Amino acid sequence: MSQPTEQGATPEPTAQMGKGATDGQAHELTAILQLKPGGADRTRELLKQRTSDEARARRYAMGNLHDMRVVFFDNDTRMLFATVFDGTWDSYIDDFASNMPDQLDAVFAEMEGYPGIHDPNIKDFIRKYQIEAEEFYSAYPNTTVRQIRKGQRVLKAWEELLDASEE
Repeated sequence: MSQPTEQGATPEPTAQMGKGATDGQAHELTAILQLKPGGADRTRELLKQRTSDEARARRYAMGNLHDMRVVFFDNDTRMLFATVFDGTWDSYIDDFASNMPDQLDAVFAEMEGYPGIHDPNIKDFIRKYQIEAEEFYSAYPNTTVRQIRKGQRVLKAWEELLDASEE
């Protein structure tokens, strides 16, 4: 049962289907993937070509994405994909497929064996390379991305009201 907090009702912890760790309703997904030869350079170039506004808008549209990282290592032979999200693992992968499929396919195109986000085996592919973090901490374990955004809007409106009252 949810308990009230400073942010309002605490969301119930959500079921995690995968190997990721959970802190409250926040889940982590970490995957280490083998790159095709030259794949790190091609992916870096692709990432440089994106505008920050376009990339931010796509990520914002997810509605449950706290953060995301792409890191190349082992002499550019492997890639780390790490992210934190709200909700269930399945719904998160489905959100990627519906909100940013082209972007995800472009980033993962250089992974050995990547089937594509719309392939019926995509979830099995991700699970195959997903590892669980040994330690996972979320600064806001009981607050969803939507709640944070709502709180920011309320705070902005409140500050504007206070500023207007000082004039």
